[in-house]
Amino acid sequence: MNAAINPAIASKIEALCAAIAADAEVQEARDKAEAFLADEAAVSLYRDVMTLGRSLEQRHRSGAELEPAEVSRFEELQGQADAHEGIQSFMAAQDLLQDVANKVNGFVTKTLEKGRVPTHDEVFGQAGCGSGCGCH
Repeated sequence: MNAAINPAIASKIEALCAAIAADAEVQEARDKAEAFLADEAAVSLYRDVMTLGRSLEQRHRSGAELEPAEVSRFEELQGQADAHEGIQSFMAAQDLLQDVANKVNGFVTKTLEKGRVPTHDEVFGQAGCGSGCGCH
């Protein structure tokens, strides 16, 4: 079923999205992400690190022996990525944008569960955990 969204809710969603888009930190993060994506060398280095890292992790999990040269190559690429200002800026920007998305989603999800606007603690709990987590 593809139900239309209530116009009152739709207008609030649009207002929320406008506020997020207008936020200076969000705009700065988007600018940093765009700058990274425009830097072909940085994107290539980032992609190489991520691809090799995933490959090594999968092979390690499956019990395959990792060649020292492969591990050294990954460490070398990771070092280059860690030293690359554009990549680090991109990663910080991604973290901020993901944090905003997680917070919005958390509030919406908890609102649907509770049938009312939740408090910050209800959404995120103390130190990010809730009852029954086993850490208390």
